[in-house]
Amino acid sequence: MSEQSESASPIVGIDLGTTNSLIAICDEAGPRVLGGVVSALVPSVVFFETDGSRVVGAEAVARGTNAPSRMVSSSKRFIGRTASEMRAFAAASGVELCEGPRGLAGFVIDGARVLPQEVSAEILGALRARAESELGVPIDRAVITVPAYFDDAQRQATRDAARLAGLRVARLVNEPTAASLAYGLGRAAQAGELVVIYDLGGGTFDCTLLEIVPKTEGLETDCFQVLATAGDTELGGDDIDRAIVDYWNRHPSGPRLADSARCLAVAARLKCALSTTAFAEESITLGGQSITLALTQSELDSIAAPFVDRTLACCRRVLRDAKVSTDAIARVVLVGGSTRLSLVRREVAKCFGQDLYLALDPDRVVALGAAIQGAILSGNRRDLLLLDVLPLSLGLETVGGATTKLLMRNTPIPARATEKFSTSMDGQTSVKLQVVQGEREFVEHCRSLGTFHLTGIPPMPAGIPQLEVVFLVDQNGVLSVRAVERRSGVTAVLQVIPSYGLTEEEASRMDSESITHAREDMRRHRVTDLCVHTKLDIKWISDALKRVRSALEASYVLDLERRLAQLSAMVSAAEADMDSVDPEAFSSLKQGLDVASIRVHECAIAHSIRGTSIG
Repeated sequence: MSEQSESASPIVGIDLGTTNSLIAICDEAGPRVLGGVVSALVPSVVFFETDGSRVVGAEAVARGTNAPSRMVSSSKRFIGRTASEMRAFAAASGVELCEGPRGLAGFVIDGARVLPQEVSAEILGALRARAESELGVPIDRAVITVPAYFDDAQRQATRDAARLAGLRVARLVNEPTAASLAYGLGRAAQAGELVVIYDLGGGTFDCTLLEIVPKTEGLETDCFQVLATAGDTELGGDDIDRAIVDYWNRHPSGPRLADSARCLAVAARLKCALSTTAFAEESITLGGQSITLALTQSELDSIAAPFVDRTLACCRRVLRDAKVSTDAIARVVLVGGSTRLSLVRREVAKCFGQDLYLALDPDRVVALGAAIQGAILSGNRRDLLLLDVLPLSLGLETVGGATTKLLMRNTPIPARATEKFSTSMDGQTSVKLQVVQGEREFVEHCRSLGTFHLTGIPPMPAGIPQLEVVFLVDQNGVLSVRAVERRSGVTAVLQVIPSYGLTEEEASRMDSESITHAREDMRRHRVTDLCVHTKLDIKWISDALKRVRSALEASYVLDLERRLAQLSAMVSAAEADMDSVDPEAFSSLKQGLDVASIRVHECAIAHSIRGTSIG
């Protein structure tokens, strides 16, 4: 069965970013970002209201200004990571960090634990709603991009987030690889053209080298083949923002600042402003005192230099892995909002010895590429082929805590590898298999993805059992492991659920809870909306009534005032206890007031036109 026949709905492309997220579609008109020119970027921020509802995007940022402990941003940096790994980074956030299942990082909101997957699910849900509203069709499948250097745990956690948002992941695509699709679309590639994608976003960095092989070389499609990739999932614009705040704190004449969400927001705005000017400043009030924070271009260059140097080290590693010199590179494409920094552009151009390719919008190119991949999977595009690679080596723990790598980094995916082992002790009837990811030689320096046991092996002398382990990596970069003892036929199969991800039971529980509480959540949402709109109606009607009271019959005025009083009481009751109010009764009262108030508005408009003052 083809992808297209599986569902009539399109496969959208989603760039789930650290700072901003976007959703795009590729149809007969070509790829485009949904949401318009101005509002296409959705801040990857979620605000948790006291009534349990959640707000996403720009409105969440606005509300979080006065209540930072209820706002979660940069959740992508936490996804699939442990609390111990993220404690230092979280210390700068206004939200309390906690430890979730198997040490997973979580956030504390009103005493309850919220996992990064749940935060990302809110963002994905908002993007899905945007697409459904704009396209007028249900959306249930998406190509979602992830940093090329995301490990298996982070990829699995991203899939969990999509599931919680009601989306099936048609494909996980590395961000720079997606960008290459948007870069190559409609271009006449030269034979064997080598392109570097330099992707510096809000929280992660990737450098990818790929070869564009045009279909003129006997291929049926243009082929985008990744040759090598390297990166850092703890390096991005967020880190530069924190370094700016730290610089202000270390400056002899500067103010002493807490590394708070407000100060970080100012640092981010000044950093962005310096893309077009040599000096920027902004005044804020902290602790009742007005403080002016300023930054010059030279100061920003000095602060950002160590981070840019780290990105260039990754670039050089990619070239070494692929055994390619800078002279062989045809283009260097910039991706991610942080590439707008003038220091980044200067140093990257110097590193590769050429002018940079700046024709693509660095904020949108990844989402557009994801949409193109969605069109390929749905069968709407048959002229492109995408071949990706593993970002990190995969292997097993062996005796003494060493690792044996079955699949090396930069291996093209999908991939398969087989390795044979045996037992180390006489009579051994079970073998523990620990799956690890990383480049080091010992398990303690790599990341454990999970552990399972092959049991029921007949007791035999050491070295006699024939243990065969097979690693399978699918097109999403997600690993499955199969182990068999060939003499006895004993088999164990593992779809790796990382130590830091959600188990199937936990993801199912979250799904079940979302369904169980759906009616309650919808009810509370409706009452909240009614309160907001009713308070505005009461104000407008009351103001109009003051102006034209003497021109209306006394009985009509009394009836209108009675309705206003009833609705005011209903709003007060709802704000005190959302569950105490019947939304149907609330809506009925509001509709009655809307109809009854028509005469007031007509009278007020008439007297405004005549310029008559009444009251």
